Amino acid sequence: MVNLSKDIGVMVVGVGFVGGQAHSPSFKKIEGSNLIALCDMVEERVKPLAEKFDVKYYLDFDEGLEDPEVDAVVIAVPTPYHYDLAMKAIKKGKHVLVEMPVSPTVDKIEELKKAAEEAGITIMPNLNFRFAPVYVKLKEMIKEGRIGNPIAAHYREFLPAKDLAAQWPAGGWAWSIEKAGGYPDWTLSVWGIDLLRWVFESEYTDVAWMANYPKFEEFGGILGYNTKGIAKFENGIVTSFHFGASVNAAASETRFEVYGDNTNVIHAVGTNKIIVYGPDKEVEEIDVIAKGTRVWGHRHSDRHFIESLLKGETPSITLDDAIIAQKIADVITKDLK
Repeated sequence: MVNLSKDIGVMVVGVGFVGGQAHSPSFKKIEGSNLIALCDMVEERVKPLAEKFDVKYYLDFDEGLEDPEVDAVVIAVPTPYHYDLAMKAIKKGKHVLVEMPVSPTVDKIEELKKAAEEAGITIMPNLNFRFAPVYVKLKEMIKEGRIGNPIAAHYREFLPAKDLAAQWPAGGWAWSIEKAGGYPDWTLSVWGIDLLRWVFESEYTDVAWMANYPKFEEFGGILGYNTKGIAKFENGIVTSFHFGASVNAAASETRFEVYGDNTNVIHAVGTNKIIVYGPDKEVEEIDVIAKGTRVWGHRHSDRHFIESLLKGETPSITLDDAIIAQKIADVITKDLK
């Protein structure tokens, strides 16, 4: 077992956008955290970042796990590799923060859960939307009664088709249901699915999805998905989802709408604005200031992981939350498998 009487030594594995631009700078600055190393198979990618943060780097994950200064690993590699790397880390006694989706299949998450429990290791899925300042503020305002009791919601997330093609080209792992668990709509849905469950503090009872996958030859043959869902919670709230990647950059937007029983409506728009639609056409706009690694909650999520380890407490987000989100998302792929 690792010694947690000191700062938590962290190794970030995978230094693409999330690992290199979100997690690495966060763990470099969080109190109680000590960024020890970065790990990536591409030296041209990892070496400059390691020099920037003044840490060592590894090209081999197994070698990095042997580093006695490393207490915890952050797995920010593509989904197909999450399970193997997490299981190796658990067996080496390292705590784990793993990006979502945790694994292409729920049964593999169950295996990780069992292994971590037997080893006394903390493994936390990175459902960082729970920590995004705009959604924290939204939940606070709902709790304050600004819309009475929530009765319905709509969550939409539109990505530009051009950007999706650049990140996940057609023919790559992200379009393999076997490797990724589903198409990118499945992959990206889990954060929104979990977000609503967290905001409304209730469990899903029913869910149904329908999707359209137009092929965009001009963007390399990707499928510009339009995936719509409808669901109901135990507390009666009904919600709809729309995950889309068939728009241009001007139409790209994330918006979370919540409707209350006092006829007021509240929207979280993007990462920095709350709009409240009140009676008599009153509209109140509230700016939510968040920059850098705080915007989508990565800094706060990473801090919660570190604080949980230092206190010897179970994080507020566990693999059970990942399992629930992925089971709801799995309904998207039922007709594709």
